[in-house]
Amino acid sequence: IDHISSPALFRSSAKLTNAKGMFSSTLAEYCMTACSYFAKDLPRLARQKSDVNWEKYPVSELRGATLGIVGYGDIGRASAKLAKAYGMTVLGLRRNV
Repeated sequence: IDHISSPALFRSSAKLTNAKGMFSSTLAEYCMTACSYFAKDLPRLARQKSDVNWEKYPVSELRGATLGIVGYGDIGRASAKLAKAYGMTVLGLRRNV
């Protein structure tokens, strides 16, 4: 409430709430997309495609890799669930013990 930008909103009868869980699965999918982006070096693949140059290059596999998650809330748990489906080891760090 300290960060509300409009005093009129604060004085109104509108309910102010969070959206816990609304976008967890979408953001978890984005997390796995980012992991694949870096593991497969997709910018290099895009350059090779535009240059019509199909040289082999080493890529990492997500299976067997370790994913560290800082913040094991809804999004972190959703990301961990997908990472486990990929065969990854998951290490999570949460604020509360």
